[in-house]
Amino acid sequence: MLPALLCRLGVHKWKNYGERVMVVWREPGFLPGTKVNKKKYVFSKRSCLRCGVTEEKQFSETIDGQLEITGCVRIEASDK
Repeated sequence: MLPALLCRLGVHKWKNYGERVMVVWREPGFLPGTKVNKKKYVFSKRSCLRCGVTEEKQFSETIDGQLEITGCVRIEASDK
């Protein structure tokens, strides 16, 4: 009862898996007008341990040739 309610409210318990991808983004720096490059390794897919919903992250290439995350797309059970 409780896990189903939490997933309906959008509070999933995610397990990340799939291909490891390094994403790069820019954040404002300590001084006004400066930017700081941030890098992080992320997995390309994730699955909820409670309800079984699976999502795949969508990546796009920036002008610099780096990857950034643009969103997530649900994968239906028939597409797995």
